[in-house]
Amino acid sequence: MTKKMLIAALAATGTIPAALHAHHSYAMFDHGKEIELTGTVREWQWTSPHTWLYLVVPNGKGSPTRYSIEGGNPGLLRRQGFSKGSMQPGDKVTVYMAPLKSGDKGGALDAVKLANGATLGERNRILGQ
Repeated sequence: MTKKMLIAALAATGTIPAALHAHHSYAMFDHGKEIELTGTVREWQWTSPHTWLYLVVPNGKGSPTRYSIEGGNPGLLRRQGFSKGSMQPGDKVTVYMAPLKSGDKGGALDAVKLANGATLGERNRILGQ
């Protein structure tokens, strides 16, 4: 039995492992908007299937606002100039992201401008940037 036939047979019987269906979409982000945040890296997680950037942003109200920003997989981000060592806790960066539709403090990573002026990633092309 070929691999394609085996997959088709498993799909037909509903026995494909749940992990194969577990990947989520990016529908929770508003890709028609791009938010620019300037803050300090709290943590940069270079993990699969998605990277995570935790950013602390001053808000003028005392304690800063914390953002959780989901990036693509390391392979995709590597092609956009990112690496495991791109950012360290304490680095000052400007982040461009598609915000969460819910209004929570997070989003989908588009690009990061590092303190040295280098930009990693791509700004939101839908907005013509």
